[in-house]
Amino acid sequence: MSGPGFLLMDKRAVIRKLFHFSSASIPLCYLLAGKGAALIFAATLLVLSAGFEYLRIRGKIDTSLIRKYMQIKDAESVKPTGSFFYLLAVPLTILFFRETIAVASLFVVALADPLSSIAGQLWGRSRVLGKSIEGSSVFFVVSFFILSVFCFPLPVRVAAALVATLVELFTPKWLDDNLTIPLITGAALPVFSA
Repeated sequence: MSGPGFLLMDKRAVIRKLFHFSSASIPLCYLLAGKGAALIFAATLLVLSAGFEYLRIRGKIDTSLIRKYMQIKDAESVKPTGSFFYLLAVPLTILFFRETIAVASLFVVALADPLSSIAGQLWGRSRVLGKSIEGSSVFFVVSFFILSVFCFPLPVRVAAALVATLVELFTPKWLDDNLTIPLITGAALPVFSA
């Protein structure tokens, strides 16, 4: 990247972020069609993803086109991608938490995570644990906004957005934040709401 601006981002990075945004379709399905439909949708995608990941990691299918456009990270070439971990987190989040908490938590990872990554790539200058403070700030603001849409009280929104941001920042490399963000955010919301 030679300078700031969304248009200067690598096309593959943009495609990866758009793919990440598509994960918002599951909590949207939950809102529009109910818990059962969302579970069926998520379970179907999880099974398909697990099969694909198994074949990809074992070298049974050619993924050169996907690697070219989806920017599969080096660490993801020997383990499942972030999308698999998200799809693993979805049914757990739906089953463990009531609708509002589950949907809000899934929207946080689907929207705040890619937006923070874009912000970090475009404007990130100050680094902490390999992530930019600017990106983490965007993660907090987007999480707070999502929780506001779901009418959580102000102190709950602030606390849960902070927890989600810290989870995104501190999740170790061997554990994927697409799994930890929705589950820990979902667990934090009822604690702060009590």
